[in-house]
Amino acid sequence: MPNKKHLFAGLLLLVASHAHADFNDGVVALMAGKFDIALKTFVPLAETNNHAYAQYFLGRMYERGEGVEKNAKTAAQWYRKAAEKGVNDAQFRLALMYESGQGVPKDMEYAYGWYSVAAHLGSNKAIPALAHVKSEMRDEELVEADKLSRELIGKYGSVPESTSRAQ
Repeated sequence: MPNKKHLFAGLLLLVASHAHADFNDGVVALMAGKFDIALKTFVPLAETNNHAYAQYFLGRMYERGEGVEKNAKTAAQWYRKAAEKGVNDAQFRLALMYESGQGVPKDMEYAYGWYSVAAHLGSNKAIPALAHVKSEMRDEELVEADKLSRELIGKYGSVPESTSRAQ
């Protein structure tokens, strides 16, 4: 008869593999244009399991209006959650939103900061975007943006193990 430790470990493994399968099913549904199924899959993972990539894809769905009412503010909220967990495309998209003022107040310093984090984590798209934002800023803004950038990289400039496993 298995002891409680082994039973609990087996249950955790079953739940983890089920969440992974659900996430993959959600991605397949999203790519197939079955937005209702993708939404039903991603929302519980994003809210209950704090799944970084489910949060990222919900941001994309709200940004594009796929299966939901298009809502830049809600997209930015989901992107922020994923960005804080090291998803560099979420960081890049959040920076774009700050640069354009969509869903968040227009703020070039925050755009610069999030582009910096995304670039730090390897986003090739973030490098030219960062240079562009930098060219649009005054010297005193750039000083503050550099300070914010260092702070954001310190907090969010690495990919936690829980996020890297979710891929």
